[in-house]
Amino acid sequence: MKAAPGRALLLLIGILLVGWGLLPRQSMPAVAAPLLLITETPTGEPPTRTPEPPTATVPPATATPLPVTATPPAATPTLPPPVEEEEGPRATPTPTATPTATLTATPTLTATPAILADPSISKSVDPRVGVVGANVTYTIVVSNIGGSVATGVVVEDALPAFLAIVSATADRGEVTVSGNTVRVTIGELAPGESVSVRIVAQVTRAPAPPNNQNLAIVSSSSPDANPGNNQASVALGSPPPVTLPGTASGDAGALPALAIALGLMLIAGSLLARRRARP
Repeated sequence: MKAAPGRALLLLIGILLVGWGLLPRQSMPAVAAPLLLITETPTGEPPTRTPEPPTATVPPATATPLPVTATPPAATPTLPPPVEEEEGPRATPTPTATPTATLTATPTLTATPAILADPSISKSVDPRVGVVGANVTYTIVVSNIGGSVATGVVVEDALPAFLAIVSATADRGEVTVSGNTVRVTIGELAPGESVSVRIVAQVTRAPAPPNNQNLAIVSSSSPDANPGNNQASVALGSPPPVTLPGTASGDAGALPALAIALGLMLIAGSLLARRRARP
């Protein structure tokens, strides 16, 4: 009598496992039936020809002769009577002296364009991907590509909020840091001269667009030949998401089958134990 509850428990567990194994199969989405293509079969009857309407025939145009106009006789030119020569001595003209103009050279003034200074800026970051806890280095290069000295040259760079400045240095000039903004006062920059600025920052949060780039600006107090090259920006990428090794689709499909097999085994064991328990 004590074995009856055990057999019932095994039977119940076996039924539950079989039901759980069959449940995913029943909840699978039904496969859509293939579409039937209906093709139109032409009948054997010949097509009926529609008679075309008759076209009107236009009679050819008859040329009408133009009336002949009389041509007037050509006019005969009348010659003037000849001029009779006057008697007496002819007057001989006396030549007069013609004044000669003297050309005086006039100097031409040519405007020479002013040669202006042209401070430009470029920027890069290494590495290009920001990992939380790691450092990145920004390199800013300021150059004067103009023909005269640039005065009052200043560089400013505001870093994003997910970066914490570790250090900021420059080849020359005064470097000041205020929060996440770096300011470098260079002063005069001769034609062809360049100054490099390096900023080391730590990544405190994962960078995300559009706030993953910062803009560096150079300004000067002297006239600028090309203000369009006074800004430079660079974006800091984020690392790809970490993917954990997942379970293959074949393993996920084998679990219901394993549960069904185990449930059938428990049900069969319960029935065999019941038969053996009978006197």
